[in-house]
Formats: sequence, structure tokens, C-alpha cells
Amino acid sequence: MAYEKFGGLMDHESGLRLELSEPGEQVRARYVPEAGRLPPDHASLNACLASHGWAGARLDQAAVRQFLSQCQHTDHEIDANIGALIDGAFELDITADGLAVRLTLFPPEGGRPVSADEIRRAVAERGVVAQVQTLALDAALDQGACEYQVIAAGVAPRQGQAARFINLLEPRKPTQAEDEAARMDLRDLGSLLLVSPGTPLMRREPAVAGSDGIDVFGKPLAADPVDDYPFAEGLTGAAADPDDPDLLVAVIAGSPVVGVHGIAVSPVVQVESVDLHSGNVAFDGTLRVSGDVRTGMSVRVSGDVVVEGTIEAATIEAGGNVVVKGGIIGKTETGRSDGTISRASVRCKGSVQARFIENAVVEAGTEVNVESGIRQSDVAAGARIAVGGKSGQGSISGGRTRALLGVSAAVLGAPAGSATSVQVGLNPYADAQRAALEADRRRMLEEQAKVKQLVDFFTKHPEKAVGDLREKARATLFKSSRDLFELETRLNELSQQMQPAAGAVIEAGRRIHGGVTLQVGNRVLKVMEDKPGGQIRLVDDRITVS
Repeated sequence: MAYEKFGGLMDHESGLRLELSEPGEQVRARYVPEAGRLPPDHASLNACLASHGWAGARLDQAAVRQFLSQCQHTDHEIDANIGALIDGAFELDITADGLAVRLTLFPPEGGRPVSADEIRRAVAERGVVAQVQTLALDAALDQGACEYQVIAAGVAPRQGQAARFINLLEPRKPTQAEDEAARMDLRDLGSLLLVSPGTPLMRREPAVAGSDGIDVFGKPLAADPVDDYPFAEGLTGAAADPDDPDLLVAVIAGSPVVGVHGIAVSPVVQVESVDLHSGNVAFDGTLRVSGDVRTGMSVRVSGDVVVEGTIEAATIEAGGNVVVKGGIIGKTETGRSDGTISRASVRCKGSVQARFIENAVVEAGTEVNVESGIRQSDVAAGARIAVGGKSGQGSISGGRTRALLGVSAAVLGAPAGSATSVQVGLNPYADAQRAALEADRRRMLEEQAKVKQLVDFFTKHPEKAVGDLREKARATLFKSSRDLFELETRLNELSQQMQPAAGAVIEAGRRIHGGVTLQVGNRVLKVMEDKPGGQIRLVDDRITVS
């Protein structure tokens, strides 16, 4: 719209004249009094603005009131600046990933509106080659105002998928006849899955590469690289099928040990019970216990431990999984006069499966699955802890429960408000692992310092180096430096694992009692009173229950 800078039309009925004056587009009102003529009021002023096409002008209401008031009593011509005409404006925003151009549109106030051509020119001046979306732009202009409306977009890259490893083993449910035969056949372990040579164990699905995208400037956006992991190396008792390199099969009979990138097969050994009669048990392989593991005893095996009865206040260390059909239960008090708690201790690199856990310390490398409940125990898992399974009736009360990715149970805590801590999102073993590595580093530095002193001594006094002592000292120093370098590498890798895991969640199917402390990553929520269950996770760095 072209404005008349110094002129305007006279409203002869009210003697009111409006014009634009410098600087800018200032609206100036003039009034010439005349006998028999009524002075202007708000209605006549608004009508005069509308006749000029300035109905939306930004008026100074105080100036308007003062001008109209003066018009009521003046006997000579008066004038005043009563407002201004403001043109429409817009801003363009290009997202950080370069995939969208966003428009923020400010409506005019009596001035000239923004045109589509102006916006298109501004988009082109920013170097954008993506086509402006006509429908989106027209809709914004019709509406008159918008905020961060996408009017041009690139093509996001399609991300690929890393190699997947599918466990082909299905737990079988033994018949009653098989249960009876298990007493005579040491290879039949009831609910423990056994495999024979040629049994398919795991299928590897190779990685699928993604496709690149293009940003609004016409530049390519590369898809993230994907990991095409092979089967893990050193899988004992298993190998790739000669006719299908992506199929892992058993090469011996035994018990499978499931890992992330493969499944190993270990041999199986059985004992009636672990007690004073058998003595402590330690060997390479998988152990099946027909009865119980008694208080005070220890079991250390490289494979699985399967206990048909219960694990009392004993120590179990396994390189594979631990399956306890009767549960894990420590004693609340020992027979000693100090009345201290005697807990069961179960640690394994695989998963732990039990009917219940009470007064125990349980540490699993992958998962812990409990049928009924966890009470007054310290339970940790490298991946997940699930209580209740399909029954949905499990509970966790008292003690501490920790897992990297998730913890689930129907009920958390107890009506009495006993202190219960549930934590996800952090590697529960990272601190202990780092402490052990740092202790090793201190010891190695001390040993290295001693060897270095010896090397320096032989350098200054070569006559003291009898035989090849000097060369041996140098070789020892070189090996010490190499070992220290490898240890530092492991420490750096561990530091990465100590970062909070994305997507970690605590699931309480029915209820969360007061006295429960929930921790997701580094955020902590203390529940003061009973509340319905839900999913507890981090949203925008805050713990939410939904």
C-alpha cells in the first residue's frame, strides 16, 4: 500500500483530517472547529481511520484521549500524533540439522502485509534450494500470523539397522516321564535346556545399511554407520554352520550359555547336594544340584548352576546362568552371639532365575527373573530385573534393586513403608570394576617404579649386571609399560559404560508404597506415600511416573 505522506481527506461532518507524517508512518490527526459542527469522538475517529484503510493502526490511546478531549473545548485548529502504521514482518529459522525452514509471521498493524513473494525471495537469499511448500505458506498468510511454521523441508536420512542376533532356543517343558528318567540319565536336566550336536542355536541377521538424505541447501546428509558384528569369537561348543555362515549350531552336547553375539555350549555335571558330605565344589563346566546348596558351602563353576532345591546362605559364583527352582534364601540371624545377618551370595555372568529371593546378595551379568518376590536383598543385573513374570503378582520390598536397562514388578515397597531402593540407567558394577582396575594400576605403577630404579642402577653401574640381568630388567620394564597402557584402555572403556543408559525404565504394575526411593540415571525420586503404579523414566532430565 502506498501512503500519502502529507495529506489526507477531511471528514466534513466532524472537521477531522488524518494524514501520515515523517519520521516513519506516524498517523497525525488535525481538527478545525466550526460553528454548528460536533467535535469528533471515538466513533468518528475510527470511521475516518477505516476510510483511509488504516483500521488496524497501532494507536497511542493516551494521545487519542487527549486529542479528542481537546477537540471538545478548542476554538482553533489543533493537531497531534495519535499512532503509527506498522508493516507486517517475518523471520526465517533453519533447524540445526538443516532439514527444515520455519516461518514466524507477524501481522501488520494498519500497514502493509507480508507477501508470499517477499518470503520466497528471503528463502532463496538464505541459499535454500528445497521447494517452498505452497500450501503451508498460503495457510500461514491467510491466518495472518504463525510461529515456527515449516514451509520448506529436506529429506532426512533413513537410518540402517545393526546386525541382529536371534536366539533360536525355545525352553521345553519336560513331561512327567522325562522327570522320572532324569533320576537315571545325567544328561536330562529337567527344565534346563540341553542341546545336541547340530542343534541350531542362534541366527545372525546381517546389518542393513541406511540411505542418505539431503538438507534444504541441497547438501547430502549421511546416514549413521551401522555395526555389522560377527558371531563372538571363542564360543566353546558352538560354530557357524558350514553351509550357512550366519547360523550358529552346537558342536557338542551340553547346556547353552546365551550371550549377546553368540551362544556357547558347556558340559554338564550333577551332584545330589552341596553340603559337608560333598565339600565345596569348584570346576570348569555346568553344575546341576538335585537337592539344596546348604549354608556355609561354596560353588564356583565356569558354566551354569541349576539347583532343584534352594540355595541357603551359601556362596555361588558362575560363569553362566543360575537357575534355582526352590528360591534363594539367606538366614536372618546366624547362631552367633552378635546376631548378624547371614546372607546368600549369588554372582554370575549370565542370568539368574529363581522362585523368590530373600536376605541375599544377587549379581547377574544380564538378567534376573523371579517368580514371586524379592525381599530384603541386594539384587543387581547388567540388563534387566523382572519379578512376577506372566502372573503379574511379583513384588520388591526392602533392600536395593539395580539394573542397567529396566526393573519391573507389580508392587514396589511394602505397606509398612520399609526402605526400598530401585535404580535403573547406570551400570551397577561400574564403580566396583573401576576401583579394582585403579587398585591394579597403583600396584603396577609401584612395581614399575622399582624395576625402573633397577634399570637406572644397571645403566650407571654396568659391572653390577651379572649375566643377562640388565636385559631382563629392561624386558620387564617394557612389559610393565605395555600392561599399564592396556589397563588405561580398559579404564577409558569403563568410563564410557558409566554414562546413563537411554530409555531405562522402572515398571510398577499395580502400586508403589511410601518409603520407596526411585532412581533413573542420576535423578532420584523419593516416594513419601502410597501411589498407583506406572512407568518411571526420565523425560527432559526429570523423573516422571506415567
